[in-house]
Amino acid sequence: MVTIDAHTHLGNCKIFGIDISEDELIQGMDKYHVDLSIVQPHPGEDHPEKVHDDIAALVEKYPGRFSGLISMNPNMDRKRYTDEVERCITKLKFVGIKLHTFGHITSPISTNADIVFEMAEAFNVPVMIHTGPGVPFSLPSLAIPRAREYPTVSIVLAHSGAITFVSEAYVAAKECENIYLETSWCGAHRIKWLVAELGARKVMFGSDLPSNLPVEITKYETIGFTKEQARLCRGGNAARIFNLKVKV
Repeated sequence: MVTIDAHTHLGNCKIFGIDISEDELIQGMDKYHVDLSIVQPHPGEDHPEKVHDDIAALVEKYPGRFSGLISMNPNMDRKRYTDEVERCITKLKFVGIKLHTFGHITSPISTNADIVFEMAEAFNVPVMIHTGPGVPFSLPSLAIPRAREYPTVSIVLAHSGAITFVSEAYVAAKECENIYLETSWCGAHRIKWLVAELGARKVMFGSDLPSNLPVEITKYETIGFTKEQARLCRGGNAARIFNLKVKV
């Protein structure tokens, strides 16, 4: 069975005091049998362009093991933002854009966030939105107006509200066909509930951090998924939504 980690990071983060190396990523993936990881810069990165280049180098060094996700603050100069998104998607073959509501200090419904969804629509890629810690900007419900405004853009709610706001993430995914849930930092019983209520096609695996990978893997291995539920949640949904060239 193919396992895709839909949410992990590379590099240094000044906001959360985290530094993740290439070795940590690949060693964790090998140890816990993760086939492919979608990697993004941390939100507290002064030079996300450099980290995007580092991620592209990782993709080239380990063919078929990594894909890149753009993450940069939409409050920066508009041309810098649009040029980098275009570069990452057209030249580096990145598969989506991240809006870190907490780290970028940006509400999904603010005018500053318009550019994120405009670029995602223009290049036909998903948007991943941080949810959970960082209220009010990180409330899952704030994705609903954007999902309705951009019905062709798939929106992935990172952390599915992260324990406290799982029920709100459920409502968002229930209300909007194009909202999906990534489940890092959710309780196993809540993940099981989300799959039971929404169907397996709405939920995907993610770790967020290499140190958290064994915990998230254990959740998925002990929840009691059917074979088809496990196929979709562990890899099939991420492959479909991010248009990954992976057979699942």
